[in-house]
Amino acid sequence: MLHHAGTGPRTPARARRARALVAAGVCTAALATGCGTQSQAAAPPTRGGLSVSYQAPRGGDADERAFLRGRGLPEKVAADLNKAVRLPEPVEIVGRSCKKDDIPEYDPAGGRIVLCYGFIGEVRSMFEADGDADPAGRTAGVVTETLYHEAAHALIDKLNLPFTGREEDVADQFAAYRLLRQGEAGRAALLAAADNYDQYARESDPADADPSDEHAPDAVRSANYRCYLYGSAPRRDRARERRSLVDGKRLTKERAELCEEEHRDLRRGWDQLLASHTNDR
Repeated sequence: MLHHAGTGPRTPARARRARALVAAGVCTAALATGCGTQSQAAAPPTRGGLSVSYQAPRGGDADERAFLRGRGLPEKVAADLNKAVRLPEPVEIVGRSCKKDDIPEYDPAGGRIVLCYGFIGEVRSMFEADGDADPAGRTAGVVTETLYHEAAHALIDKLNLPFTGREEDVADQFAAYRLLRQGEAGRAALLAAADNYDQYARESDPADADPSDEHAPDAVRSANYRCYLYGSAPRRDRARERRSLVDGKRLTKERAELCEEEHRDLRRGWDQLLASHTNDR
């Protein structure tokens, strides 16, 4: 239930998850003033639904925490899903400082989504290194997509949703499903995530590839998001956008011919999965 695979040598997912769960479950004295600081934008953890809290930052994470809180990214995702889906058990989105190799993930044992402050700085530095015109805005898009991806794991867990294939692929599809409903801002966030996966793919050493990884390769995830963007774009109204998405590398003309159908299947699949749980039918 990890999100980004990262660029360095991979630790087995189970070991990484166990380390993160131990860290997420302990509130040390150094963090005592910031542990459990509850946001009012989401349901309190005593009820079903998503809530948000922030732990005090460690080291150089203060700017990342301020960025996250200032833009209200977890609160917006929590509010969107609380409005859309009846979640019978609480799930808490927790912003916190993590160990160096830890990444955002859903912890089923604790019923929480851990969002690492360091991940925010890492993504922003990648956009800055590429000379992006709006690294802060693009980082916010990636963080939003990440939260929806991890929220998908929570929904699958708490609602006992059936699915076929790999759960990580289904979680990516859910992120696209929710973002593509949100107009220009959602489309921009999904494209930022696609570009960020492409950045990770460029920096990865093929020798570190793990054929048993539950995630699709970063380049494939980038291509999938571009395909969903292409397939959801009306032909007449978004002809220019559709042309820009088909670059022959990340999204080929051959794949693009299937993208409208892929997007329809994605939307229909998640509509059916959530049919008995949704508030916005």
